[in-house]
Amino acid sequence: MITPSFLLGLATLLGAPAAAVEASPLKATEMAVCRDIVDRGCESEGRAFGPDVENVAFLTKVDGATGEAFVFHVWSFEGKEVKRARLSIRAAQYRTWSLKRVKDQPGRWRVEVLDPVGRSLGVVDFTVHPRKID
Repeated sequence: MITPSFLLGLATLLGAPAAAVEASPLKATEMAVCRDIVDRGCESEGRAFGPDVENVAFLTKVDGATGEAFVFHVWSFEGKEVKRARLSIRAAQYRTWSLKRVKDQPGRWRVEVLDPVGRSLGVVDFTVHPRKID
């Protein structure tokens, strides 16, 4: 019989992350990047934002929490982590969000949802366009 500890040991020997062995009980059932959060929902959702954008919000709906739970929103710019927000999940189905100031930071952005042990629940990529020079 194959046990979870055997799989964990095998994953370690093969160089696989331990989190890959077991799926997270948390699921990100909705993810959206937008200009603002209004009534616990995204307003002006998109994957590309103009040079006039000051802040971007990342809204996540998480299902499957029991007891005290949390997730991380990990914001990356041009491949480098620039912000990590720890967000409490207070119900079995819960919406939460974080904000990131992106004014005058054109380029490729990514925001990822991680469970408490670092397993990815989802990722959204977006772009902030540069100002046009006349």
